[in-house]
Amino acid sequence: MLLASSLALAETTVFINEIHYDNVGADANEGIEIVGPAGTDLTGWQVIPYNGGGGASYTPIATLSGAIPPTCGGYGVVSAPITGLQNGAPDGLALVTNAGQVVQFLSYEGTFIATSGPAIGMTSVDIGVSENGTGAASDSLQLSGTGTQYSDFSWQPDTPATFGACNTGQIFGTPPDIAPAVVSTIPVNNATNAPLNTTLGVTFSEPVTLTSTFADVTCTSSGVHTGAIGGSGGTYTLDPDIDFAVDETCTVTVLADQVVDLDGSPDNMLANYVFAFTTVPEDVPPIVASTFPLPGATGFPLGSNLQITFSEPVNLVEPGVFDLTCDTSGSHAVSVSGSSASYALNPDANFAALEDCTLTIFAMHVFDQDGTSDQMVSDVTVEFMTGADVSDYYAGVDTSSGPALEIWLHNTIKDHVAYPYTAGTTDAWDILRMADEDPMNPNNVVDIYKNTSYVKTSGSLNREHTWPNSYGFNDITTVNGQPYPPYTDCHMLYMADSSYNQSRGNNPYGNCAGTGACTEKPTDATNGFGGPGHSNYRSSAVWEVWDHRKGDAARAILYMAVRYDGGTNALGQSEPDLILTDNVNLIQTTPSGMTVATAYMGLESDLLNWNDLDPPDAGEQLRNEVVYSFQHNRNPFIDHPEWARCVFTNTNCPAPSDLIFQNGFE
Repeated sequence: MLLASSLALAETTVFINEIHYDNVGADANEGIEIVGPAGTDLTGWQVIPYNGGGGASYTPIATLSGAIPPTCGGYGVVSAPITGLQNGAPDGLALVTNAGQVVQFLSYEGTFIATSGPAIGMTSVDIGVSENGTGAASDSLQLSGTGTQYSDFSWQPDTPATFGACNTGQIFGTPPDIAPAVVSTIPVNNATNAPLNTTLGVTFSEPVTLTSTFADVTCTSSGVHTGAIGGSGGTYTLDPDIDFAVDETCTVTVLADQVVDLDGSPDNMLANYVFAFTTVPEDVPPIVASTFPLPGATGFPLGSNLQITFSEPVNLVEPGVFDLTCDTSGSHAVSVSGSSASYALNPDANFAALEDCTLTIFAMHVFDQDGTSDQMVSDVTVEFMTGADVSDYYAGVDTSSGPALEIWLHNTIKDHVAYPYTAGTTDAWDILRMADEDPMNPNNVVDIYKNTSYVKTSGSLNREHTWPNSYGFNDITTVNGQPYPPYTDCHMLYMADSSYNQSRGNNPYGNCAGTGACTEKPTDATNGFGGPGHSNYRSSAVWEVWDHRKGDAARAILYMAVRYDGGTNALGQSEPDLILTDNVNLIQTTPSGMTVATAYMGLESDLLNWNDLDPPDAGEQLRNEVVYSFQHNRNPFIDHPEWARCVFTNTNCPAPSDLIFQNGFE
């Protein structure tokens, strides 16, 4: 078994602080409170309820946003209603970061093992107190005591609720600077049958920086391994330079003095962390090496395909290889495409929002292709939760004016999870190979300019910065050892034919007519789009995208101008203020290896017109979902193209909607 294990953190400064789930009569005011150091950004964090009867998660999920206010001195609280919290014997709650890491898995009236969602496989921790249905709707269970982290406090029985304020009898000290720790690994400690091409993974308790020698990897046959380091924040990978040998034991030592956290005073890990695994024997049955979604994943796009990669090339004996069943949308038939070790599953209908789904891969239908044909040993199940409806993501949006809408959207989409531009594990290449996948051939992608279907690993492709990186962040792929969000942002990056990308250079987008001699750059007819009469055009001043992708390119640029508004991100990296303009004199190249505080791109008027003329289609919407599933932020102009003129010209602003209550009780 190679799946990552997870631990709930007792030594955490952000934790569940108050719960109300049961009272006399009809339950009311059900909800939770989170406490943590003031200023901690909880955007994208979730509190996911679990039913102890079967261990499955259920809805509604409380999705948090914004920074913790200074309610209690150096600490503060954020409250969230969860209507319909189940009444125990037992039930539980998981506190999950925006990167999907389980910080706490608590329960009341007993313990249980989670069978779905991000806490899958984890055993809950009973808080030791409960509500028996005889208390008032204005009561709650609360932590009290003096300290700075969860383990310093103790749960108290029903007392008058203090949601939104400091708990009764609770005193906080100065927030501590806790040393980082390893909370999960891939493979897990003592894993067996690891594929020879395994990429190692380590997740830490908080964002850290690493040296290039942070891990010693030593194996009984293949010896010492080095490799390429990937990842960012609290999750990193090490892709070994050579494959492991068959039937050997490998030991990985994460070196404490090579790992440093980013908060307060820099802290190393307190001690080295060691885990070990054994590789597959010489001739073994195939196994499932990876899946998209990952087991226990949350936020899976409602319209996305699933992907399965086996440890070696296999033959699938149809029908009956796969079963896909969801709580709300029911059983899904899937169309299977692909070959060798990689396959894509296209469900017959979109998933429902926030439902639990289970994919089963039946062993009796999977055989390897080498030597003696070996059948997969056992069935594999992948449980995951789908994403929220888009309307939930924009709950409370302020459309009262262009400036108000821009500020609201920026605060919603900032500080996304940034992936490496190039790495031995998940990087921009991997995300774009999914995001730009040819809907008629899962082994291919369709490029943005030439509209050609290329094999995903074709040497004719590169990654097009629709907002040229030479405008603001020239050749800056990392800052402080972390992927640099403007450079690696996959909402802006697109697969492109290399020659067309070179022809565009760093020309701003705009209509070619009237800007000098225009050179036609034709498209291929692919999937019913492109071909004669549907060309790109280039002058010395601008690049005009062909008609079917005008809106796609425009919305990528509109996104960048809102996402990047200057200042410093959550990882301490300075980001540029990216601004749209019609004044070509403001659009200036940044020297290589440098960033600037303010950078311009255009042409604003043409981009707004392109957004109007070429609205988002199903392919662009699916692309938004795929990138969202990795970065945990959306391109709002794909979801709401009608907001573009409000943001950039302060016209056509929709009537303000009622703010949806998110933090606190009405």
